[in-house]
Amino acid sequence: MKQIKASKVLFIKLGRKGGWEEDCIEKNQTLHLGYREVDHSECLKGNWKAANDYYLKTKKCNQGTATSHTNQIKYFYESDDTVLWITFYANKLWWCFSKPDILLLPDKTKTRKVIGKWSDKDISGKKLAADNLSGKLLKTQGFRGTICEVPESAYVLLKINCEEPLEVIETREALNILETKLGSLIKHLQWKDFEILIDLIFRQAGWQRLGVTGKTEKTLDLDLLSPVTNEKAIVQIKSSSNSKEFRHYMAEFEKTRNYHKLFYVVHSPEKNLQPLPTNEKIKLLLLDEITKLSINSGLIDWIIKKAS
Repeated sequence: MKQIKASKVLFIKLGRKGGWEEDCIEKNQTLHLGYREVDHSECLKGNWKAANDYYLKTKKCNQGTATSHTNQIKYFYESDDTVLWITFYANKLWWCFSKPDILLLPDKTKTRKVIGKWSDKDISGKKLAADNLSGKLLKTQGFRGTICEVPESAYVLLKINCEEPLEVIETREALNILETKLGSLIKHLQWKDFEILIDLIFRQAGWQRLGVTGKTEKTLDLDLLSPVTNEKAIVQIKSSSNSKEFRHYMAEFEKTRNYHKLFYVVHSPEKNLQPLPTNEKIKLLLLDEITKLSINSGLIDWIIKKAS
C-alpha cells in the first residue's frame, strides 16, 4: 500500500460513549454526526450564522460554546476527501477518508460514506494498537465534543505510513551506539564483577537468589527462585564457552528434578556456540542480550563505575 497524504487530520467521536462505533466501523463504513437540532438544509448552504445563532439564542450558550458547536458541524459538512478522519475503537486507532456527500437520516442525524473501509492498520498491515501509540495522541480520546483537529496530525501520518519521527530515529541510533560501547565494557569487566552483574540482572527481573556455588574460578552457579511462578532456575555464567561445553551442561541439567530452567550466560562465546531452537527450559544469553538486559535493569552507571 502506498503512503497516504492528508490536508488535515480530524478526530470524530462516533456517538455518545461510542454508541455508533460498531455500526460505523464494522457494518456501514460511515462517519456519523448527531446535532439533530441543527437545520440540515442550512448547513448544506453553508449558513453557519444560523447554526451559531441557534446555540446563542435558543440554547442560551455563550459565544465560545456556540462557536465550538458550529465549527464541529462545519468540519463534518465542509471537509473534502483529502481530510483524514481518525477515531479510537476496540483499543486501536482507526482511520479513513470520506466522500463529501451528506445523508440526512430519519432521526435527523447525518452520515458520510467512507472511501473504501475504515482501517486499523498501517500501510504495512500492522495493527495500530493503542498501547503502541503516543500518549499525546491518545489524549484526543478525552475531547468532550464530537469533532476536533488533531494536534498530533504529523505523528498520525508518520505512524500510518510506517515512518518514525526524527527524534525517535536519532534516539534509536544513540541506543545502538550505547549497546555497542556498553557491551565492550561488559566484556572487560573483572570476572567477579561480571558474576555480580548477572546476579543483579536476575534480581531486577524479580528472581530471588537461593544460593551461590563457585565450581571453578570461571564458573558460578546461581540458584534462583521466581516468587510469582514458584519456578527454580540454575544460572551458569561463563566468560567464554563452546557448543561442546554447552551440551555438557544441558545434559547435566536434564538429569536434575528440582529445577525448571537453565540460563547459560556467556559474554565471549566461541563461533560454534549458537542459541538453541525454541526451548522453554534452556536459555542461552549472549552479549547482545546481556547488554540489553543491563540497560533495561538500570545498570549502566554500575557497569561504567566497575569498568573505570
